[in-house]
Amino acid sequence: MKQFFLVLRFTLVLFLLTAIHTLASDQKLPVIDGKEVVATVNGEPITLVEFNRALATMHTEMHEGDEAGKINYSKIMDRLINLRLILQEARNIGIDELPETQNAVDIYSQNILRGLLVKGHVKDIKADEEEIDKLYKEAVKEWKIKSLMFNKEEDAKKAAEEISAGNNFDKTAESLIADGKAKGSAVGEYLKDRDLLPQVAEAVSKMEIGSVSSVLQVEESFIILKLEDIRFLENPEEKELARQEILNRKRSEAVRDYSDFLVEKYVKIDKKLLDSIDYNLSVEEFQKLLKDSRVIAEIKGEDPLTVGTLTEAIQKKYFHGVETALERGRLNDRKEQMLKEILYKKVLMKEALEQAIDRTEAYTVTIKEYKDSIIFDKFIKNIIIPSVKMDKKEVELYFNKNVKEYMLPEMVRIKSLVFARRDDAEDALTALRKGADFKWLSSSAKGQLDKDREGILRFGEDILTKASLPEEVQKAVAGSGPGDGRLYADPKGHFYVFYIQDVFPSKPQSFDAVKEKIAETIYRDKINKAVEAYADKLKKFYKVKIYAKDLKK
Repeated sequence: MKQFFLVLRFTLVLFLLTAIHTLASDQKLPVIDGKEVVATVNGEPITLVEFNRALATMHTEMHEGDEAGKINYSKIMDRLINLRLILQEARNIGIDELPETQNAVDIYSQNILRGLLVKGHVKDIKADEEEIDKLYKEAVKEWKIKSLMFNKEEDAKKAAEEISAGNNFDKTAESLIADGKAKGSAVGEYLKDRDLLPQVAEAVSKMEIGSVSSVLQVEESFIILKLEDIRFLENPEEKELARQEILNRKRSEAVRDYSDFLVEKYVKIDKKLLDSIDYNLSVEEFQKLLKDSRVIAEIKGEDPLTVGTLTEAIQKKYFHGVETALERGRLNDRKEQMLKEILYKKVLMKEALEQAIDRTEAYTVTIKEYKDSIIFDKFIKNIIIPSVKMDKKEVELYFNKNVKEYMLPEMVRIKSLVFARRDDAEDALTALRKGADFKWLSSSAKGQLDKDREGILRFGEDILTKASLPEEVQKAVAGSGPGDGRLYADPKGHFYVFYIQDVFPSKPQSFDAVKEKIAETIYRDKINKAVEAYADKLKKFYKVKIYAKDLKK
């Protein structure tokens, strides 16, 4: 049900985003509290800024190829008016005064105050480029590894001794694999740290290129590794992730230091009392501490923090009760950290109020939007939803009328060979069409490029939707069937031979597979229509006046 409420905030989320001045103010619009107004609902204004926010959001949600002239400006205005009508009605029946509404807004407002304070404190912090580069290189670093895996430790140790004595790793591996004593591959594979087991990654990180590891035990097997190469592939996304991670670390450190500074500024802690509190007690003794009024921390201008308050906070951390933690004697280790968490929240809140952040527009607008969203959701849940009825036949009828919307896409499984020269690719394609085995071709066709090379398209064994393939690849494989071969030359000068292993035609999904999704669609539409109908009734009692007549301007 929650996802319906999120969707139903169509007016709140849809219309309260970054503003642009799309609706020109050349019309003669009235001004209320210094802001141009496009309409009023029972005297409450809908500003030009709000309308433009809605219009800006509409632009961002338009599909490619849509024309701006197709936007229904009147519908945007209607939705804004409906939102205002619903909110006014909700307040008139007291939804805004419900304890759960006020409690949710109070908690949210405290979080926003602290968040805005912290945001202002860390806004100028920069990430260190050397740290970013170090983390980035670790993320994109790849080891080219050859490996041998043995079932018997003695076979592994004997092979390691032979290699250490000067025997060639590849020849030794070939012999052992042929004799069935080991498993492995003659071709090295590039792997990232995250692709390796921890003990293997640790061993490889200490190796030099060309070196061979000692015998490593991995579960019930024994392996020997040879490190053939180390490379660092360029990856802008990984670079940005590294930058963000380092920046987040710096900000977290700054927030912690700032919080400690504010604790020093506002709080006096009774360290002796804190140390004396013993939570390695029985449940009965722990319950007594919940009523302990001794002051553990004094906060300037605030109520003091007592032993009972700290104990209650610790208790809330254990949703299923503190009994197990008490039995294991863990709570004493938690008390200092829990005290810090409580004090951090209090001092950040106090400093935010000291800096008058609660009187800034960023705060007041955010809180108003959140409160409106809570009120709107509760109105929908309590007033609108009970009137909405669903019928299974409606779902079936919708499916039958719109079956084309629920088609499974055409899918394909492709294998590929990549060549540097067209002639080599054409020779391989000719051989494939004459019946050559693809696996044999992949190991014997001349002129192939390494598939791990940067810029090479990779297909693997995955089943792919044809629509997800690059446009030129789609054209190359269009009309192909299982077993077909196709040639494709990309803009980078690579020549591909595609082997179409499987083709899965588009077909309708079963009703059972999509009925829940359809039911959600119908249900959401019914609720939206019920909201519009309710708003239409309210217009008889709430005066609505529209000042912006030519909305397209």
